[in-house]
Amino acid sequence: MRQKIERTHYETLNIRPAAAAAEIEEAYRNARNLYGGDSMALYSLYSPDERLSKLKELDDIYETLADPVKKRAYDEFIGGSVSSPPAGGWKAEMDTSRDVFDEYNEAGVLRDKISLKAPLAVMDDEGQMITERYRILYTRLEQLSLKRSFKTIAVTSAVKGEGKTTTAMNLAWMMAAEFNKKVLVMENDFRNPSISSSYLNLGRLNGLIDVIKGDADLRSAINRYEDTNLFFLPARASAKNSSVLLDSQGMKSVIDNVKAHFDYVIVDSPPILPLVDMNIVSRMVDGLVLVVKAGATPKDIVKKAVNSLPVKNLVGIVLNGADDIHMKKYYY
Repeated sequence: MRQKIERTHYETLNIRPAAAAAEIEEAYRNARNLYGGDSMALYSLYSPDERLSKLKELDDIYETLADPVKKRAYDEFIGGSVSSPPAGGWKAEMDTSRDVFDEYNEAGVLRDKISLKAPLAVMDDEGQMITERYRILYTRLEQLSLKRSFKTIAVTSAVKGEGKTTTAMNLAWMMAAEFNKKVLVMENDFRNPSISSSYLNLGRLNGLIDVIKGDADLRSAINRYEDTNLFFLPARASAKNSSVLLDSQGMKSVIDNVKAHFDYVIVDSPPILPLVDMNIVSRMVDGLVLVVKAGATPKDIVKKAVNSLPVKNLVGIVLNGADDIHMKKYYY
């Protein structure tokens, strides 16, 4: 019986099995930089031994994939663990992805790229500590993704007003702008769509709710932020029957579709209490991040919120608005 491979070399480097030598080398160097650089994020998350072990693993992977003979033998060994290319090859699949979501200027179509009403905290060169914290959050999520193939991450909170949307927006920007990931922010808080109302100058007429209802196609609702790798799928409108929409086949189809075209999907989700909406969302995503406002959310409320979530999907808790004074003397 052929040995089952839990995670192939290609999945570890996040590349296609048919990747060219230059693409393999670039992916290897990018992965190695996560562990071999001097970022504060890495030193706060991994011990020296853990980093050295991961670097050794990446070196071994690169040695195998960079050598045509070793690569061929490895491909034969893993057999069915490498998915077969689609008709026309992997290049055709990639071109289709670009046609669906990236061509925003062909024949004057889709020129309504969106803009932000105000800059995000991570866009400010003065806010180095805030930016570094989002780097740490991204780095941790990236490592979880490498281990467990997380692509859809819901950002939620126990109750409203704890900063979940702010966290989702800044995290998505960091992923796209600094780490060059193709990221989609999907607005699933249908009762209070604050991304649509407070963060974006919207361009398109359609939104996620229109797509779920079957009144619009997905392409017509996805917006791109200027000329970046950051995309938005806003709700555009509020909905009283939010739980019905979230639990629909249309919503499930949207999730499956966007997972195939983006590196990460950040889901701005409804608060956990007192609604049932988040229980529905939690079943559709790979991981959950809980945002807690420091000094504001009662401990029993946080416990109740955590206990209502699937434990296996809860990847971490973000403490929002914590006092920075005790950290400043350690920051250079």
